Amino acid sequence: MTLQKLAYKENDLYSKVTALNHQVHTDKTDQKMQEIFGEYKKIHQTYADLSSEEIEALKRGLFIQWYALTEPNYLTGIKDLDRNAENRIIQSLNELIAAGRIDSELIWMLNYYSNWEWVFKKNNSFKSLDIAIVNEQNNQLPDTIEKEEMKLRGQMGKYWNLLTRFSKA
Repeated sequence: MTLQKLAYKENDLYSKVTALNHQVHTDKTDQKMQEIFGEYKKIHQTYADLSSEEIEALKRGLFIQWYALTEPNYLTGIKDLDRNAENRIIQSLNELIAAGRIDSELIWMLNYYSNWEWVFKKNNSFKSLDIAIVNEQNNQLPDTIEKEEMKLRGQMGKYWNLLTRFSKA
């Protein structure tokens, strides 16, 4: 599945989650939410599979991991990610950092995520990840982002576009 198709799938799932949150809570809505959790788990696994080859897949997969721990699952549609997939993404990130191939966008994203330092505690065996976050001097968000481009990046793009810091960009 291409990154574009994955983003489309994420946007579709997000729309379904939003719609479910506006419905009366029933066994049927619970079942639909469980199906969404399962679909999001598959998307995350696909990003993990691509993470060593595609930095964009790595960014999206890492975002999903962070978001799953920082926001309620009934708002995100993300729950119970596969631990092996999470580890593959962190391993890919570790290798990218160790090779010095990390880009500026990923740096500011990582530093933003590090504000929730406990999120990375379960991955403390990846020392390059810890060093990159702790030692990065440029830990500020950029002044602007490409909002139209972000719209094409799944739930990660939706999140960044919703931050008020970027509302005038």
